[in-house]
Amino acid sequence: MTADTRDPQGPAGQPVGPISDEPEVVEVVEAEVVEPEETAEVVAEPEDTRDVEELKAALAEAERLRDDYLDQLRRARADYENLNRRKTRELMDALDRGAAQLLSALLPILDIFDMALDSARSSDDERLVKGVGMVHTGLLDVLQQAGLEQVPGSGEPFDPRWHEALTQVESEEPVEEPTVAEVLRSGYRFKGRVLRPASVSVTG
Repeated sequence: MTADTRDPQGPAGQPVGPISDEPEVVEVVEAEVVEPEETAEVVAEPEDTRDVEELKAALAEAERLRDDYLDQLRRARADYENLNRRKTRELMDALDRGAAQLLSALLPILDIFDMALDSARSSDDERLVKGVGMVHTGLLDVLQQAGLEQVPGSGEPFDPRWHEALTQVESEEPVEEPTVAEVLRSGYRFKGRVLRPASVSVTG
């Protein structure tokens, strides 16, 4: 059987061409997209129309301002450091005053131990003397570690800053200056400040 190659006719009797079995191929052409070129906008810098003298004056003013700011900074830093030192000193003074008050309150306890030790020594009980002496020494060591100092006593030159003369005794030999002959009550000081002067008898 042969294919019919006759030209079909349309409604008006006109030929419409041969009929092909192959599909029609449509070619698609991509359109090229052209991006617009970026144009750099050039901004002209304003020209400095000042003369040399004006520039020198501006430079001098800038240097003056710089020096003023640096001076203010140095002053502020010095004030801050002085404030810190003052606060630290005030804190240490407050701690010292508190310690001095506590040590002063404990001085009567030391006096009681002094009297107890003297009383124990007048007895024949060696164990009592040893026990009271150990407690007295231990308490005095702790207070000395906290800064308590005992005022020098017998044989030392009389010093009105640390000693309080209650009696005066005659010396067998002439002396150039008053000397502490006996300590009647111990005196104490703390960091160069007297807490209680030593009550003494003086030779003179």
